Amino acid sequence: MVENELLYENDVSNSGLDGKPRLHSFFNKDGLLLRTYSWTVKKAIGIFLLIHGLNGHVRLQYLRQNVEVISNDKAILKDQDNYYVYKDSWIEKLNDKGYSVYGIDLQGHGLSEGWENLKANINNFDDLVYDVIQYLEEINRTVCLDYERNKYLRAIREKNTDMKALKKDKIPIYIMGLSMGGNVVLRTLELLGKSGDYKNLNIKGCISLSGMICLEELSSKASMKYKYFLVPFSKFISYIFPKCRINQNFNFEMFPFVNDIINFDKHRSKKWITFKFGHQILRSITNLRKDIQYIPKDIPILFVHSIHDCACYYGGVVTFYDQLDNDKKELYTIYDMDHLLTMEPGNEKVLEKVLDWISGSFNNKRRRRRTSS
Repeated sequence: MVENELLYENDVSNSGLDGKPRLHSFFNKDGLLLRTYSWTVKKAIGIFLLIHGLNGHVRLQYLRQNVEVISNDKAILKDQDNYYVYKDSWIEKLNDKGYSVYGIDLQGHGLSEGWENLKANINNFDDLVYDVIQYLEEINRTVCLDYERNKYLRAIREKNTDMKALKKDKIPIYIMGLSMGGNVVLRTLELLGKSGDYKNLNIKGCISLSGMICLEELSSKASMKYKYFLVPFSKFISYIFPKCRINQNFNFEMFPFVNDIINFDKHRSKKWITFKFGHQILRSITNLRKDIQYIPKDIPILFVHSIHDCACYYGGVVTFYDQLDNDKKELYTIYDMDHLLTMEPGNEKVLEKVLDWISGSFNNKRRRRRTSS
């Protein structure tokens, strides 16, 4: 396998229901083939990079699904082979607002290969982050360079000689992650902040939706039990039984029909994560908190989280937010949703908040505040 090679392939589907994204792929540093998608618009005003959550994938969590929701408890499958619907989805609405949208199936998820050829398995959590950084670099190398070239050609045609203004005119990139993806995008800022490379990628905003910043009250307080028993014990189990699967005894109760939507999806792993993956998740939460000081102060960050989130503890997000030294941060609290903010009733207002926040982030030099729906 060739590292850093970008492959261009045919459209994901023939039906067109999914908006006919371009399917790309590249090999990461470990030789795993990762699938990426793009829904682009002409003369884009910005770029969104979407990161999905645990045991999900981009099309499942940011497109609509071909189901009929007959009640809060039940959804009926309409067409599994044409399961992803672009119309009225987050991706369509971002396109309508002038943004080109890119997404990646993280390793072990969706159509991407997994560590040791296993779904829902990883070697190290930061490998997910390095894959995202590699994809960001590829977007900058191709898409942003095309934008730069077209910008200067347009300036020549219009006889615009203000070169200083042209150099400042770069297409902004926004990274947005749901659940585990929220952890990934924040960790991306930490690792880029450590290396100092974040300025080269022109990231102008980061959005954490139900971010996996804390799984329960125990970890949010960094208690002795969590630090000196749970994490070391998970490390021991993952070392002895790395490929064994954790039993999944988890369902969403506020909107049970969401469980049907998830289970209908044929590209989602039917098996739950490995013990090794589980240990890496616990480590990722610890590392995110430990390296919080490396998050750049000048990149706007929006946290959107429900107080009723059943998977990622809201109180831990509040603690992380309070500890974060950032000049343009905002915590937006929701009171009538659960965890999957892109899929549940009310998701439209969440996207509206994200778009309003982006518009406002350029008009406020300092924007530290908490808001609620």
